[in-house]
Amino acid sequence: MNANIISILQNLIYTTYLAELLPFSMGLIFLKKINNHGVKVFFFYTLFLAILLSLSLYFKFIQNDKAGQLIVNRFALVGEFILLSIYYNFFLQLKWKKGLLVVASIFFVAYSFYDYLVATNPLDFSYRPLVLECLFFVLLIIYFFYEKLQYNVDAPIMHTPEFWVSVAFLLYFSGNFFLFLFSTSMLKNPEFRNQYVIIYGTVTIIKDILLTVAVVVHAFIGYLRNGFSDRPPIKIDLDTFYPTTNTNHNLR
Repeated sequence: MNANIISILQNLIYTTYLAELLPFSMGLIFLKKINNHGVKVFFFYTLFLAILLSLSLYFKFIQNDKAGQLIVNRFALVGEFILLSIYYNFFLQLKWKKGLLVVASIFFVAYSFYDYLVATNPLDFSYRPLVLECLFFVLLIIYFFYEKLQYNVDAPIMHTPEFWVSVAFLLYFSGNFFLFLFSTSMLKNPEFRNQYVIIYGTVTIIKDILLTVAVVVHAFIGYLRNGFSDRPPIKIDLDTFYPTTNTNHNLR
């Protein structure tokens, strides 16, 4: 393979690592603006992702422990599923949403643990739980947008951080669904691995940019609302206008 291509792919991998830390970094900047349950769960998700990513890189580059890295990655996958389920529990209007998300989380944790136990080679990462996660959240987020279009009347949908979070994850899960699906059998192909790095890196970077936009939107919209709420109401006190009387007076 051309050395320039290898260098580009390697730089893309490092850029993807840095992009994963971007939403958490922006959340720290606007930490005082985190004032509701949904945003708190989102910030905890970014914190969880940053810690697990740091541990994964520690095992990969410092300890050179592939088994430890894969365990961390599996734990990150399970944690991501649970935290996103909790996040959408605050925004869905579905009556039986809590039961659905709890059952889905329990099933996903059980399946991930089972998939780890039956793996023929514990040093190979299994993509089956990732495929399942992508499918579940693509359907969930599509339903979320359906509800938003049906019931959202308070503010334009683009002025809500959950809109940008959902766009980010819909792009991420739908863009990587077939990539993870084909990875179960084609990852040993060198050309496919290069395509994997390009597609996954690009989609992940865009996702993290949109998640960062969600943080900024939450802080900016909150600032505007607080600014308008602090202003005194505008008093308009106009003199009573009597057109008939004024007309008669002018005619005299």
